[in-house]
Amino acid sequence: MKKVIFTLFVSFTSLSLLIAQPCGVTSSCTPTGGPATGGFGDNNNYPCIVKGEYYEYIVQFKMFEVFNYLGTQNVDSVEFVSISNLPCGICWAVNRADKRYTKNQDGCLQFAGTSNDATGQYKLGLSLKAWINGGGQPITVPAALTEQAGIKLYLRVIANAQSVCPTLDTTSAFQGNLTAATGCTVGVNDMVAQVTELNIVPNPMNTSAQVEFTAIQGGQAIASVFDLAGKLVQQTELNVVPGQNSTVVERRQLPAGAYFYALSLNGTTTTKHFFIAD
Repeated sequence: MKKVIFTLFVSFTSLSLLIAQPCGVTSSCTPTGGPATGGFGDNNNYPCIVKGEYYEYIVQFKMFEVFNYLGTQNVDSVEFVSISNLPCGICWAVNRADKRYTKNQDGCLQFAGTSNDATGQYKLGLSLKAWINGGGQPITVPAALTEQAGIKLYLRVIANAQSVCPTLDTTSAFQGNLTAATGCTVGVNDMVAQVTELNIVPNPMNTSAQVEFTAIQGGQAIASVFDLAGKLVQQTELNVVPGQNSTVVERRQLPAGAYFYALSLNGTTTTKHFFIAD
């Protein structure tokens, strides 16, 4: 079985990522078959973007069959939501209008445009919705988790046609910076905390608990609860403001035991271990 290993851990970033817009409703690219093991192939085979010159490249992919997303999750279908951290001037589109692919389905992803962004490598943030295990409702897989899972997409920018297209460094946790003057992503930078001081009180809880945290920037957050087997048991959306925030986690029908609370905001995820007691 094709597998992508989703490892949930605390990830960090200094600024929120600019969400690049698709090139159009759909791409006219034609799927010809992705890697037999699923995914997007070797990113080192993607040609480099030359600054100031029009770029167009089509990535052939095959949708995965299994996500090990804190436990094995059988994939029914996956929808592309957004791709962030693209070099300024580059847009994206896939060949399906609904951007949704069933497991093992072939598709194509097109990058196009002219960029004058900084030279270097750009680790793209791929945000997804996934229908898993025969469930009727999708789960949201934010870019921070997708990137740490083996679904890694990179583009490279070089100064001119005579420049050497460098081999990717896929071992470092890099994200793009935001330029205040243009709002475009440039360069690479180590990730730092986006959400801090995440606390759950009381812990252990019985019927509910208060969740308090500090956010560097506001935005739409995804709050998820996982059991120790890695099964997603709750997921809600939150409107977050810069500074102090609070919300409530409800027990609902969950049995007593240990759980993980995962808060995903602006492409990063912070987790907290908590307990439910009778």
